[in-house]
Amino acid sequence: MAREWVLRGISEDDFEPAPKPEPPKTPKGKFENYWYHYKWHTIITVFIVFVLTILIWQMVTKDNPDYTIVLATQNYVGDPTKAKLESELAAYGRDIDEDGKVEVMIDTISLNTDTQFDTANNSKFIAHLASGDIMFFIFEKETYDSKIVRMEEEGYHFYTPVGVQVTGLEGDGRYWNWKEDELRKDKAMEGMPENLFFGVRSIGGTSENKKSKEMHEQCMELLRAYITKKPLSAPKTTSN
Repeated sequence: MAREWVLRGISEDDFEPAPKPEPPKTPKGKFENYWYHYKWHTIITVFIVFVLTILIWQMVTKDNPDYTIVLATQNYVGDPTKAKLESELAAYGRDIDEDGKVEVMIDTISLNTDTQFDTANNSKFIAHLASGDIMFFIFEKETYDSKIVRMEEEGYHFYTPVGVQVTGLEGDGRYWNWKEDELRKDKAMEGMPENLFFGVRSIGGTSENKKSKEMHEQCMELLRAYITKKPLSAPKTTSN
């Protein structure tokens, strides 16, 4: 009796499951149905594909420089000064990747212990030394004395002998000091240290691999060309 009272006013049809909706049959209907259920899935997927495409394109089309150099100083070096030094060195270099131009990129590292970025810059500097990814180093004298001299006192010669006879060679001929170079007189070089040591690090340890050896030879070529003022590539001439 209780069952009949509870089910009063309810027919057996009410217990039948609702019929499944018919799937859309037109292209527009199918699209609207898909978009209703998978709108955000599609947007997120398209965004991820777009980002990955951009990253891959940048990696494939990235124009790597012919030479990469570390400039380690006590104080910050501005972009105009860095750009001037890059262009001066590039004028004596070789188009290694054959893309039609000689490119020099200088990675400036300020190692002044008074700066808030000292830890990050020191870590980057140590990473370059450990990985052997860069062979050409330019040091301010004070930076060289604080970072490199200690290694040399233990018997490790950081720089490779330059192998040419020019004014300005120091450290038993292992590096060249720019203090007498004409570039120092350029307005863009105002504020730069009087003593900057240019040199190519020795091959050994983590830097003793095929790629590092190739970079070593290329950088030594560039250094010798610059300090002897003999460009590796003849300047292009325009015909009248």
